[in-house]
Amino acid sequence: MFSTSINPKALHLEGLDTMTKKVTVGFKCNPKVKLKLAGEASKLGLTLSEFVENLLLNLENETQGGTMEIKNLKEQIAFYENDIIKKIFREYKGQTLSFQNPSGKDLNIKIEDPKDVFTVIINSYKIKI
Repeated sequence: MFSTSINPKALHLEGLDTMTKKVTVGFKCNPKVKLKLAGEASKLGLTLSEFVENLLLNLENETQGGTMEIKNLKEQIAFYENDIIKKIFREYKGQTLSFQNPSGKDLNIKIEDPKDVFTVIINSYKIKI
């Protein structure tokens, strides 16, 4: 005959996403880590539980902020290193281009990176403001 038993170590997560009350989370750590966390919590006038919860919430916010920052940086790179810039870079890589900046000064720049192409293009135009 088979018996059904409940695993005491199993995570019981059902309904947690709809609860509004706080729940307990337990984990094991080195005693020195606990003492350090408790000391930091005490300095801030928080309980150990409040301090650890704040650490985790800050970590989550930093991770989300970092993800957004990476996305924004990728978009900026894509804007500046578009297909036209890449094509010009491949065509002129290793060559020195001469141009006149908006002040009328003659400049030379060796094309070693896509940003060099962008520098030449953006400085070759005189824009009236």
